[in-house]
Amino acid sequence: MQTLIPYLPPSISSFILFFIVGLLIGVAIKKAVVSAVLVILAALIASFAGLNALSPYATQFLSHVPSIVSSAYHVVGPLITTVPIAFLIGLVVGFWKG
Repeated sequence: MQTLIPYLPPSISSFILFFIVGLLIGVAIKKAVVSAVLVILAALIASFAGLNALSPYATQFLSHVPSIVSSAYHVVGPLITTVPIAFLIGLVVGFWKG
């Protein structure tokens, strides 16, 4: 079997690659969560300052959040059981250190 990383057995190289992918995705998720929190905080500060242009859109979006979360759970839920351990470890480390 041909591996992307020569001189390593296929199981070790795939473990390393899954770890790296998980690490990068963990960092990306952390950055996205921080950005979303900052956008929400900016909208709250703007509403206190009298710049309330997002109010109709915010209430419409918040009414759709439960259905969005539910559909995402049904799509991602079955995939969680198939994700390798190395990917999960990399994801946690990336989210923690990112």
